[in-house]
Amino acid sequence: MRKIFTLCLLLLCLHANGSAQTLTREQMLEDYNQLYTTLTTNVPHFGVRRRATGMNIPRRLERLKQGIDTVSCDGGFYEILNRALALCNDMHISVDGSCRDSAALARTYNAYMKHNPFLPNKAKGVIYIDGKYYTPGYGNKQGEAIPYLSELTHINGIPIDKYVAKHNSWVCSATRWDFKHHKAWATELHDPRKVLGDDKFTWTVLIDGKAKEVDMTNLGYIYLRDYFDDDVFRVNYFERDNTLYIRIPEMRLSKADWIENEIAKHIGKPLKRVIIDVRGNGGGNDFTWRRTLEAIIDKPLHIPLRQAVKNLDVLSSQDYKGVRDIDVYGDKLKAFIDSDSETYLYPSERSLNYSGKIYIMVDQNIFSSTLGLLSACQRSESLVSIGTPSGYLGGIGGTPQTDILRHSRFAYRYPITLEITDADQRKPESYYKDEVDVVIWPTLEQKMVQLKYNKPQHAEEFLYNHDWVFRKILEIDK
Repeated sequence: MRKIFTLCLLLLCLHANGSAQTLTREQMLEDYNQLYTTLTTNVPHFGVRRRATGMNIPRRLERLKQGIDTVSCDGGFYEILNRALALCNDMHISVDGSCRDSAALARTYNAYMKHNPFLPNKAKGVIYIDGKYYTPGYGNKQGEAIPYLSELTHINGIPIDKYVAKHNSWVCSATRWDFKHHKAWATELHDPRKVLGDDKFTWTVLIDGKAKEVDMTNLGYIYLRDYFDDDVFRVNYFERDNTLYIRIPEMRLSKADWIENEIAKHIGKPLKRVIIDVRGNGGGNDFTWRRTLEAIIDKPLHIPLRQAVKNLDVLSSQDYKGVRDIDVYGDKLKAFIDSDSETYLYPSERSLNYSGKIYIMVDQNIFSSTLGLLSACQRSESLVSIGTPSGYLGGIGGTPQTDILRHSRFAYRYPITLEITDADQRKPESYYKDEVDVVIWPTLEQKMVQLKYNKPQHAEEFLYNHDWVFRKILEIDK
């Protein structure tokens, strides 16, 4: 039986669980208005998202504000704040984990962990391949309930695409947009008992060609391997075909010297190709990938850059010029050229002086500054991206700004720049900066091999024999 499940009842439930009330309704409204004004005044992405996905974020924020009338505890208000950040569909609009105000940081973290019903660890993971959803293996003590790579078609009887687009849109991993298939997509699906207030939680999957409805309530992952090397930095030279392979799992600036030194060890060796693997790299500092490229190239690499903001006052530097007003799908922005807009990367003193193509391996799990590298690929003939689009709105941008709400002391961050280099109003995807030069998806057979391979997957044996992206590079760069 479906419950009558409203935001009001959910927030009252939080109160029943023991959350005290210290904030007055007026203070909550003032804090929420601060959040709303800051986001709608400073974030330049909402118009692009509305054009691409149909989602009107400012309107959703306005509607969510009405829930404050039903709040009778601080916990209920913190949940509204968490929901407000999540519905913005941008991982850069999130709680600020680096807040320098220790008291505000502690209060924010506590509010996030206790009063956010959509934490990633509460979601069920799925595998998205070229428009379709497949499952990891799921089971319990009684055994396997869903085999690996079973196609997922429905959540609680709702078609999967409809569920993701409408009901799963509170979570950041549902922010992806597939321009090829014209739909939202996700790598995590949230429990419909929390999202919709249903009594059940079922998935409909295809097993041996037949649809089967499975109760997901008490099912967990079935792990096929226990060895992972995804977070290992590597600089390896493969003598079999003179390939330099560089694995960067994180744009960690503290590793830049190590990467440069390891690359320099191969000066003078014959080089047929250079491959930089940033799959799974969630970002960090742009200087990591810039210094890596400078340790490889033989001549300056030009990466032109144009940006726009809603409010010039948010920029820390005043070193910009050519400011002009532009309209981006209804958002009034100010385009500008800053001191880094005509960006050149210069060969370092110990560069390999390599003049060939540099292949950048990307996947669905790159974000932030790594998307900046992907954007750079779009404007350089020397850099060739290969893999799958992430679905995120990316580009080269500034560091997200931070803010602390006056009364609740809730700390959050938000992006301030939109890259508009070569953007075309007729193509919203040109604002996303997520286009990959060579798109290649795995077959189900290739994906199964990867899921079962219990040895290093960023080492020579797997790369040459099983890695579909690496092997595609060898095919196109003979």
